Amino acid sequence: MGKTAIDLFNEIEVPDEFTTTFLFNACAQLENNEALNVTKKIAKEMPKAFQLDHILLTSLLDALIKCGDVISAETLFYNAKKKTLAMYGAMMKGYIKNNMAKKAIDLFNEIRIPDEITTTLLFNACAQLETNEALNRAKKIAKEMPKSFQSDQILLTSLLDVLIKCGDCASAEIVFSKMKKNVIVYGHLMNGFLKENNPEKTLDLFNQMIIDGIEPNHILYLSVIKALSQVADYSLSQSIVERIPKSIFADRQIQNSLIHMWGKLGFVHKAKEIFENMIEPDQIGYGAMINTYGLNGMGTQAVELYSQMPTEFIHDAIHVSLLNACSHSGLIDQAHAIFKSVQLKTDKIYTSMIDCLSRGSFLDEAQKLIDEFECHNAPSWPMYSKYLL
Repeated sequence: MGKTAIDLFNEIEVPDEFTTTFLFNACAQLENNEALNVTKKIAKEMPKAFQLDHILLTSLLDALIKCGDVISAETLFYNAKKKTLAMYGAMMKGYIKNNMAKKAIDLFNEIRIPDEITTTLLFNACAQLETNEALNRAKKIAKEMPKSFQSDQILLTSLLDVLIKCGDCASAEIVFSKMKKNVIVYGHLMNGFLKENNPEKTLDLFNQMIIDGIEPNHILYLSVIKALSQVADYSLSQSIVERIPKSIFADRQIQNSLIHMWGKLGFVHKAKEIFENMIEPDQIGYGAMINTYGLNGMGTQAVELYSQMPTEFIHDAIHVSLLNACSHSGLIDQAHAIFKSVQLKTDKIYTSMIDCLSRGSFLDEAQKLIDEFECHNAPSWPMYSKYLL
């Protein structure tokens, strides 16, 4: 649509402020060098009177910064005689997009009376930083902002996000309790509890969501499955898996996560059933199934599945999982063959092979591998930890 708008603009003999504003909006949508060049060309050619139009200037700022020209946007912004909240918002949004959250926060501090939009952007910038300083700044602004802002769902969602990303789930719960509930809000807090290694609270929230009559989406089910893999409760896991709609269950990410979950819980047959019913397993699915076999002492099955994998799916993480599976099953010969076949041996590959040899009491050979690795690399503590255990 942006390209079409630019083509239409080029047909206009004498553009006015409105059509020029639409042109800048179209360029902002495209976010590429071609759009940036068009933006700068039109900005240079437009009448000076257009520079008094704050809506047009805001669109120009937005196009420049979204297309990556932060310096030109800053020059335009600081040369503007009157700066509107919309202009501050465009700059803050651009800074955040260009991973310059600190600049967005500094700019917010220049605003005398922030509105809901600039306050939301401040929270987004703090969430990007994920530091204690950013957390304290967000909490201070949340405390000082007008009470009317507390009815803005988008603003509260951004506040919830920054509290969670900065590790303050206790404060996030308080904000959550005041919000109108939806899938996004529940998802934010559930992920926060997962980040804090609190799967029980994640599952409590899931149950509350069901009670509230909110239907989970596939992203939320991924969080729930991750939580279930940590609590290791078969009955609970089975009951939740049974309520996953068929359309969501068919999602490859969901299936891969379920393979991993059942593997961690020790129910290999359930993981295998999902894997074998997949129309075309991807490399993550193969990796999850190999890891499942490895976790449950079924190294032979892991090696067999590896031999069936498409060559393009085989990568470093697969080799590590496979060597770990051999290690836990005492398959030294198979591990030797796999290790030998790997052309680019990373530190993780060496560590897994050393673990396998050490578990099998082949300590001299393990030491030789350590020496071989250290000929070209610095000593690795994980290797020694596997060797000494």
